[in-house]
Amino acid sequence: MTPLDDLSTAAQQIHHWLGKNRPQLAIILGSGLGDFTGSLEDSLRLSYPQISGFPRPGVPGHAGRLHCGKLAGQTVLVFEGRYHVYEGYTAWQVTAPVRLAAAVGCKKLLLTNAVGGLADTLEVGDFMLVSDHLNFTGQNPLIGRPEADFIDLTQLYQIAIFFQLQARAKLFDINLHSGVLAWMLGPNYETPAEIRALKCLGADAVSMSTVPEAIVSRLLKMETMALSFVSNLAAGGNAKKLDHRDVLSSGQQTTEKFATLINLLLSLWP
Repeated sequence: MTPLDDLSTAAQQIHHWLGKNRPQLAIILGSGLGDFTGSLEDSLRLSYPQISGFPRPGVPGHAGRLHCGKLAGQTVLVFEGRYHVYEGYTAWQVTAPVRLAAAVGCKKLLLTNAVGGLADTLEVGDFMLVSDHLNFTGQNPLIGRPEADFIDLTQLYQIAIFFQLQARAKLFDINLHSGVLAWMLGPNYETPAEIRALKCLGADAVSMSTVPEAIVSRLLKMETMALSFVSNLAAGGNAKKLDHRDVLSSGQQTTEKFATLINLLLSLWP
């Protein structure tokens, strides 16, 4: 058993680190979205290697820092960076931030990510509230776990506020859609043929993360929302070769809109 499997020591450590702070919401930031942490007020910060059993993420754009601060009048826990199955972790291990958040009392989870846009309505710079997902990896975080159960994933993602959020976002020139997220393993980008297949099967965007975290959040009875930033068009969407550096650059350029959208979302999430 590796440290990311058992978080009992880490949970005790973070309870102590939080002091009187009692965050009810945790946010996990996707690739290139780390600048968002500058929006936090009265924040505390801890690097992942300072947390018992938490290695530093190995992917550029995932700094590996845990923050606690105020946002939209709420105390929130923000994970600046996540782990991925393609790094060699199991699907259970990549959910460590979710399990740690639940262990210290968070009841809500906001997952964010950078995605490739598949739907014709999506453009680079748009956002998508995830309404459902497709898992094409053959991986599941509950495989072999004693916690495993036949969990109902119906209405896994909270989307009741979508139309209100979309209307308010438009006032700030933010394009927000809702759609289905497909999870692919990576680390290579999908082929144009795979993208055509995903579109035929109902996917609106594709990611290399998020889905295992959402499954475990349901296991832990957390309310879950997922917000995707369209950092690029998926393979075949244009003539430009896909590059992770472009993904990071897109995320950094949208920091202000991303922060505005998160604040709007939190003000509407009951």
